[in-house]
Amino acid sequence: MKKVCRYFLVMLFLPFIFGMGSITGSDTPGKVPATEKKFSATFVDQMDIITKCTEVSIEGKTFIEGKKGKGAYTIPFEEVEGVVFLLKGKELRGLVRLKNNTSDELILDGSHKAYGRTAHGTFQISLADMKKMVINE
Repeated sequence: MKKVCRYFLVMLFLPFIFGMGSITGSDTPGKVPATEKKFSATFVDQMDIITKCTEVSIEGKTFIEGKKGKGAYTIPFEEVEGVVFLLKGKELRGLVRLKNNTSDELILDGSHKAYGRTAHGTFQISLADMKKMVINE
C-alpha cells in the first residue's frame, strides 16, 4: 500500500517539477529582451500574417547569427535590410539582403526566436516559423 501511495504522489507532482522551467523561463509572453539599440521590423510568418514590431531582437541580440561552411557569422541589424527564410528539411536557410545592395546566405538555427513589441502587446516567433523579416530601423 505504501508503495502505491508513493507512486501516486510521484506521478502527481512530476508534471509540476518538469513544467517549472516553462513557467519561470525566459519564454514568458510578456517579456521582450532589452537591447542597447532599438530596432523596428515587420515579420511575415508562414501563414502570411504580417506583424509590425518595435524593440526587435533575435534571442535578445540585434544581429543575424548563422553559419556558412564551417564558419560562424554575425551580421548587425544596422547592415540588414531584410531576411527571407527557407526551411529545407531540418535546415533553415536565411537569404540576408544587405543595405549595400548585396546579399548573403546563412544556415540559421530555426529554434532561435525573434522578439518584439506590437501595438497590442508582445510578440515572439521561432525563426523556422517565419517567411520574411524586414528591418525598418
